[in-house]
Amino acid sequence: MLQDLFAWLLATFVIGPFQAEFATKMQAAQAPAAIVQQIQGCVVSATPALINRATSDIWWGVTITISVAAGLTDATAVLAQTSPACSAALAAVRPFLDSPRV
Repeated sequence: MLQDLFAWLLATFVIGPFQAEFATKMQAAQAPAAIVQQIQGCVVSATPALINRATSDIWWGVTITISVAAGLTDATAVLAQTSPACSAALAAVRPFLDSPRV
């Protein structure tokens, strides 16, 4: 039950907002489809690692969820920290994410 709660919290306050912001910025910047697919794959593959980390370290899960929801921590930083394999993809997409909103 606790794992389900953390999965929901992470999906609602970390993963969902990251995916929404990512999709909006990628569409506005007309980013290459290959980069978009690579990041989407990273998010999907990192989700179990995020949930495992949150359930094994409850304090981390709660603080990360609150920090991302409050805008104190960047969701991409959490993704890179939790899934180092995504670092190259995040580096490739960083210019699109850092560009001002249109």
